[in-house]
Amino acid sequence: MWGEWWNRFVASDPALRRFRTAIRVTCSVALTLVVMLPSLTLLGQPLSSALIGAIVAIQSSVAVNDTSQRQRLVTTLLMPLPATASLVVATVTQPLPLLKVGAFLVVIFLATYIRRFGVRYFALGFVGFFGYFFAMFLRPTLGQIPYMALSAVCGALAACLLRFVLLRDDPQGVLERGRRTLRAHVHSLLHAVRDLAEHPDSPKRHRELRIRSTRLNETALMLEGVLEQLPGLDERRRLLLRQRLLNVELAAENLLTPLTRAFEDPDDTRAVPALAPLLDVLRTDPAEFRAAGKRVAENFEDQGSVELAMTVRRLGSAMAELAEATSEVGGESEPTVEGEAAEGSDPDLEESSPEDGAETETGLRRPEVRIAVQVTSAAALAIIGGQFVSPNRWYWAVITAFVVFISVNSRGDLLVRAWQRTAGTVFGVLAGILVASQVTGHLVTELLLVLCCLFLAFYCLGYSYSALTFFITTALGILYGILGTFSASVLGIRLVETAVGAAAGVLAAVLILPTSTRTVVRSRSREFLLQLRDLLRHAGNETSSAGTVTGLRESTRELDEKLQRLRDSARPLTGLRLRSRNSRLQRELTVAQGCAYYVRNLAVALGHTAEMTDEDTRRRIAEALWAMAESAEALTDESDRAFDETLRVLRGYTEQLHDIAEALPSGPTSLHRTINLLDRIGQTIHDLGREFGVADRRETEPAG
Repeated sequence: MWGEWWNRFVASDPALRRFRTAIRVTCSVALTLVVMLPSLTLLGQPLSSALIGAIVAIQSSVAVNDTSQRQRLVTTLLMPLPATASLVVATVTQPLPLLKVGAFLVVIFLATYIRRFGVRYFALGFVGFFGYFFAMFLRPTLGQIPYMALSAVCGALAACLLRFVLLRDDPQGVLERGRRTLRAHVHSLLHAVRDLAEHPDSPKRHRELRIRSTRLNETALMLEGVLEQLPGLDERRRLLLRQRLLNVELAAENLLTPLTRAFEDPDDTRAVPALAPLLDVLRTDPAEFRAAGKRVAENFEDQGSVELAMTVRRLGSAMAELAEATSEVGGESEPTVEGEAAEGSDPDLEESSPEDGAETETGLRRPEVRIAVQVTSAAALAIIGGQFVSPNRWYWAVITAFVVFISVNSRGDLLVRAWQRTAGTVFGVLAGILVASQVTGHLVTELLLVLCCLFLAFYCLGYSYSALTFFITTALGILYGILGTFSASVLGIRLVETAVGAAAGVLAAVLILPTSTRTVVRSRSREFLLQLRDLLRHAGNETSSAGTVTGLRESTRELDEKLQRLRDSARPLTGLRLRSRNSRLQRELTVAQGCAYYVRNLAVALGHTAEMTDEDTRRRIAEALWAMAESAEALTDESDRAFDETLRVLRGYTEQLHDIAEALPSGPTSLHRTINLLDRIGQTIHDLGREFGVADRRETEPAG
């Protein structure tokens, strides 16, 4: 029981990245407060100035995501500069309300627009916004600015110490933790299959199985990204490690099909109890998997069910291969990292970047310009609405309008984020009132609870935005107690201002240069199909000219990344769980995921087939691959050929391959497997065309 829960915990946080980030944030803030609070007391300055250092420490830990260790260090050391500059501007304009508001809008526009220059400028713009915001919150005098700047420097240095010295996250350590995460995902998959075997008609169990498979793919992608950041590792070893990661993923995915097929037959009630001995064997000893499969298969042979016995034998063999592939990832000593280790950027902490091809767009068509205009407009609306709620605390509406635009690509994304922030604030206000009313006046307890809330908030970063908002709002209630301004009415104003800011963000997203969620989904679908086209063409070229296939792994992972972007863009629609158009979108995503799965298998099988077949067979395989690429392209706006026409051409080539395979004297070979995978990929392309409404539903399915 405890082992299963531990596996679920590890699987939920690939390579423990969120956990380590939360530790860094909490410890860097604690270190900043330990240094600054006594220093400010000795200097006779308000303790509230230490908050600027805490904010810089937080942003330096989570917003700095440059591609190399050296670049991250430079960006972290630069973080106090925009924070201090914003503090100065906000303090100077404090006596002039209109100028103060105008300057705030300029800061918001620049902090958003500056993202176009790269991840470094995103971090600097972000901390610049928070510097201005907290100047309005704390209302410092010009005499306090040097001490706040000192606090900001202290926060940046604390973040450096934690991130680059005490909790240095070198790629080798990430790979080791990621390997354990991969094992945990495998165990979670098997548990999900067992649950589905016990409740085969449960949509929830089917959905959980798809989620587990998707998370396994995302973890494998993350680990392969880490491998690219391992200096001192020769290309041969790098390719070997990547191949083993792919083997683990494919073995786990290939296990699902025979397992689910075995118990989905309603007429065969013996399948479910037959799977129990296999599903209970979760240790990584391959001999145990094979032995379990053999025992169960022999029982079915004795009962006269030879076909089911063969299926169970294949299950046992697949589980054994899965265990072997899993153990191979960590079976050899890890590569030695020479020189400076470079971390991989954290996908959970990366923010939105300009979309592909943005360089060719100008003016308001550029994504960063459009978002900057939207954010500034939302902030202006929030200021107007916030003034009606509280003339002194309208900045809480502005911060909501600002942060709900982070990492969003469409109106749907923003609606989801605005709702999550409002819901998190509602419950956070209640928790803040309850906790702050009990601990106000006990400084040590208050500080410990604030740190605890920070840890929990940033542990949820990238996992649950509502939970992050909840813990931040709770910490804010305690912080008001420390500053001596706590009251239920203050937190109530915070709640209403949050709702105003969320509404302002929604209005700006809907009315000002809007980007439809379905438009983004269509764009991501196009990217996926074009990547599929390029991969199939490349595979056909290698098969035809070189007689060997070695360069598909990179293209396969690029296809996986396009699929992940497509899933992310569709989440606001699929998360609604509505019928009709949304259920159609869910079917499209399922088909696209199946297509990527078959392509991953093809990348492995095609190499063996190309080496074992003659030139004529390789040419026919290449022709089928080229025809399949044409079919994928026909689903986009880059083709002038009819989709049904490309399918007819494809069918002709696959029929030729089936004739060749049937003429072989031996049993199933790598050629049979390759042809079967080509059939499956062709079928998924046909299904996508049917969902897009461009395929003739009366058209017969591709051969196979």
